[in-house]
Amino acid sequence: MSKTVLLLLGAMLAGGGGTAPSAAPYADLTAEFARFADETRGMEDGPRVARFKKTMDPLLPGFYAPRFGATGTQYDAQIAKALKDFGKLRPRYEQVRKDFPAAFDAGLQHFRKEFPGFVPHVPVVLLHSAGEMDGGTRELNGKMYLIFGADVIAAIHETDELTPFLDHELFHVEHSRHFADCDQVWCPLWAEGLATYAAQVMNPGADDRLLMLAFPEPIRAAVDARWAEALCFTQARLFSAEQSDLSALFVGGSGNQEFPQRFGYYVGLRVAEELGREHTLPELARMSPGQAKAALTAALDGMIRKTNGCGSARKP
Repeated sequence: MSKTVLLLLGAMLAGGGGTAPSAAPYADLTAEFARFADETRGMEDGPRVARFKKTMDPLLPGFYAPRFGATGTQYDAQIAKALKDFGKLRPRYEQVRKDFPAAFDAGLQHFRKEFPGFVPHVPVVLLHSAGEMDGGTRELNGKMYLIFGADVIAAIHETDELTPFLDHELFHVEHSRHFADCDQVWCPLWAEGLATYAAQVMNPGADDRLLMLAFPEPIRAAVDARWAEALCFTQARLFSAEQSDLSALFVGGSGNQEFPQRFGYYVGLRVAEELGREHTLPELARMSPGQAKAALTAALDGMIRKTNGCGSARKP
């Protein structure tokens, strides 16, 4: 681990006192993955993954671990694949590493047009995510981080088109000042729908690709074609904390694939659009959890009434 990385992470993990910082603590760990990939090229997967965990986990303890229901074996395979595929990805990965600091700074300036004075109150980290994420917040050992995966950004984004994506992720940080997340479906429906809406409002004319509604497949047309069913599917699971229900809307589709993967982002966007008729974006962002839950539930119920109802009771 380089001295620069050690110093950056030491400052991040120690936190700070006194006056509020003028900029977010920022660390770039992308070179550490590239160095590890080079040094271990040719190793068998098992020993290579074991060494990866020992070497990389201290950089950001708790990040390189299975999440979202994955087993240890599945996550080991994910790491092995990320290392094996790195050579093909590397040119774009290195370009992201080079371009991201300036893009992030420009993204902050753009975000402040809607939320003046905004400074991320969490450390910001750019790293190789082993295929997990392009961006998002993660709580690691009781501390929140805003993490950007240079590998997934390289795979699905153009570095000169990151502004809507950054608005989405920075909105999550701003939103977290007012909204405490929960493990029921309605919480990510609110948080992700509102973040998608924020990116849309702040980037007039942005298409679904830039709003992240076309990955891994286009969402809008397929959901619009079965809009009433999508609303009822969502309503029936609104207060569920089952991982299968959360995954159905926000990760891997609805089990039988009747709706596209991640279609909950689009349903949440449509709910936010409905509420946006009467509220500004900052007003929506500052709703308390109780206010948000009531507003979302009422808006969803109203949208369902317009489709002539579901004909079945909401799942408790």
